[in-house]
Parts: sequence; structure tokens; C-alpha cells
Amino acid sequence: MNELVFQERHGAVAVVTLNNEKTRNALSRDMLFALAECLEDLNEDAQVRAIILKGANGHFCSGGDVSGMSTERPLPVGRGRMVLGHRVIRAVVEGTKPVVAVVQGYAAGAGFSLAAAADFVVASPDAKFVSSFAKVGLIPDLGLLWTLPQRVGLAQAKRIFYSARVVGAVEGARLGIVDECLEEDVDPLARGLEIAEQFTAHAPLSVALVRSALARGVTCLGDALDYEMDNQAALYLTRDHREAVDAFLNKRSPKFTGL
Repeated sequence: MNELVFQERHGAVAVVTLNNEKTRNALSRDMLFALAECLEDLNEDAQVRAIILKGANGHFCSGGDVSGMSTERPLPVGRGRMVLGHRVIRAVVEGTKPVVAVVQGYAAGAGFSLAAAADFVVASPDAKFVSSFAKVGLIPDLGLLWTLPQRVGLAQAKRIFYSARVVGAVEGARLGIVDECLEEDVDPLARGLEIAEQFTAHAPLSVALVRSALARGVTCLGDALDYEMDNQAALYLTRDHREAVDAFLNKRSPKFTGL
């Protein structure tokens, strides 16, 4: 395949692959547009229950396309590119489907941002994470100023941002960047699918509403109780809730439909 972004279906899991071997899957404008369109469509697809993000050719994503930075960008052009990138990251964080990032090789700059935004990060032993923005005179973008402290805490995020150092998979797991660091003989995609399939087994509306709450922020008990009040009573009325109760009482597995 020669598309910049392509997808495959594995049951209820959509596997989305970044594909530009020459740039280690750098996020060019064309790739950002294709990725935004793909993720937004998947979030609207009732047949999809979880999404896997991965890179082709042994790397996750090397960040922004540096070749596109060689000429000065007028302010409106730069802001337009950020709007496009924000479509991508909002689709990952605020979308209705859980997202698993399967990281091999480099997740650098905006590639790091894309991985950190996922619900679960699976990393091969050769995975490398680097917030390289300080090296090119920029600030972390695509939400990394928020997502990285959420994962590692403010103090560690500062060190990673200011030093622009490379964090390997094992250290990444210790810090919280990586949720699961794999052994050499484990296929990263196969493991990613196993995890994603765990997410597909449960009621889609419940998962989507939990993701929405976490994306908007639950900063105190009052926030949590208000969100429950707004949503739990409505979930009581769904077919999936009734199906789950009936399945429990009859000692069978529930079959959820998202209704």
C-alpha cells in the first residue's frame, strides 16, 4: 500500500497505520489531514469498538515533517496547521473509541504527542520517546503539555521537555509513558490487538462516556457527582444495561449493541 494513512479491520478493532518510509512516518500536512479524516470517521462507525495506532516500516512517528519547515510560515499558515493537528488529537482523546498506541522505533516530537494521547501504550524493546521541540525552537504541541504530565507527573514532564532527551521503552514503562513494554519475541501488533479486544467486550456507550469525562477533566468530587447525575440515569434506560443485567442473572455473556 502507498497511502499515507491506511486502515485494516480485525473484528471490532480498526488498525490505523501511518505510512511514509522516507520520513519515518512524519506528520506532513497531507498525513495530518488523512489521519484526521480517518479517525473522525472511525469515531462515527458503530462497527468499531477500539482503535490501534501504529507506524509502518519499524517506526511509530518521527514527529512533524521538518522538510516542510524550511521556509518561513506566515502566522495564519502556522495556525491552520495547528488546527489540523488539533483535529487529530481531539479525535484520539475526545473520541468515542478507546485508542491503543503500538510503538516501535521512534515516537518523536508530535509522534510522542500522538502516543501519549492514547489510552494505552504498548512498546517494543526498541521504542524511543523524545520531546524534541526544544531542539527546534518550538513548544510541545498536539496536547503534549497536558498529556505527558497526566502520565508521568509534572516534575518528570519538565525534565523530559527541558532536556529533550531520548527515553527508552524500559525507562518509559517505569515513568508511565509506556503501559506495557514487550519482550523481544512478542509481536507488538498482536499484543496491541489483544488489549484492544479487551476494550471491545464492554458496553460502547459506557466506555464513550467515561472517555468523555476523563477528557474534559474530573478535578474534584463535585465534578464526578455532577457527571454521574447527568449521565448515569440515562444509561439505566439503555438496552445494553438491560442486556447486561439479564446476562448476569442468566449466567451468560452479554451481547452489547451500543443502544
